Amino acid sequence: MNTDWKATFTATFGAPASAVSAEIWAEVYGDDYPAELDTYSFVTRTDLHRIATEARLEPGGRLADIGCGRGGPGLWVAARTYATLTGVDIAETALASARRRAEAMDVEAAEFHVGSFADTGLDDASFDAVMSVDALLFAPDKQRACAEFARILAPGGRLLVTTWDFDGQPENRPPQVPDHRPLLESAGFEVLSYEETPDWRARQQRTAELSLERVADLAAESGADPAQLRASIELVLRNQELMTRRVLVIARV
Repeated sequence: MNTDWKATFTATFGAPASAVSAEIWAEVYGDDYPAELDTYSFVTRTDLHRIATEARLEPGGRLADIGCGRGGPGLWVAARTYATLTGVDIAETALASARRRAEAMDVEAAEFHVGSFADTGLDDASFDAVMSVDALLFAPDKQRACAEFARILAPGGRLLVTTWDFDGQPENRPPQVPDHRPLLESAGFEVLSYEETPDWRARQQRTAELSLERVADLAAESGADPAQLRASIELVLRNQELMTRRVLVIARV
């Protein structure tokens, strides 16, 4: 199956954030869940603090968030580092939400543009740090994505990414890789840290299990067909079995 991910995420981010999913994530992640950010990912407060620290941004530094979704994680990091933020996503509906969130969070130095991992539309060497949270999974060409990260970073700039390594190809997903380090090194990065994030597998599995338990609530909330929604959650569980680790990557050019 060849999924049109732009159409998929445009529809996803065009709908209100799921209150039922937020309840599930809060139950699984507890105080580590950044509920105020309406994240569409498994990002934690622990992840965000590490990203903000390791970005090494000075006040006024230039930060890009690629695959930014509704913008919460990038805005959180920008607010704490006093950086200027540029968010990029394939879905204009996500960017519309991100712009509203920037106003709500009182982050004035933020702008958002349509773009992709392969073509961000950003200038060469124009950022001091680039982040991407749980989105690289959906890049069709991960080598090209790594090259694009390197292109937009200024010399000495830092890359902060959370993503997954796979042992096999998950169903209905773009091609995956067993280890992102060779791709990053080929693109000119020095990989400084490649760490497995804490408790990721148990948390993701429990999130999916609770979603199955509450599939009727999720379907009623979204108007989705309960059987189709159940099938999609079961697919997530099967694909999770192929994940070998969720990593937080720190690299520099």
